[in-house]
Amino acid sequence: MKAFNFFLIWVFGFIALLSFDFFFEFIVFEYLDWNGTTKNDWFFLLWWILVAVWTVIGSRNLYLIIKKNGS
Repeated sequence: MKAFNFFLIWVFGFIALLSFDFFFEFIVFEYLDWNGTTKNDWFFLLWWILVAVWTVIGSRNLYLIIKKNGS
């Protein structure tokens, strides 16, 4: 896979994660009346862990693709 194609997939993954978060914040949590409470903290903890894992693994894979194609 080319580095640019991987980068685009990686960025669209961030957009998908952000859309998922917005959906839960503005639709699900409003419906459940969880906004402004501590009931949704578990979701945000898991969401930030997922974003961190997506960033670390994606950065590593992008680095390896660039290194492989550059050598």
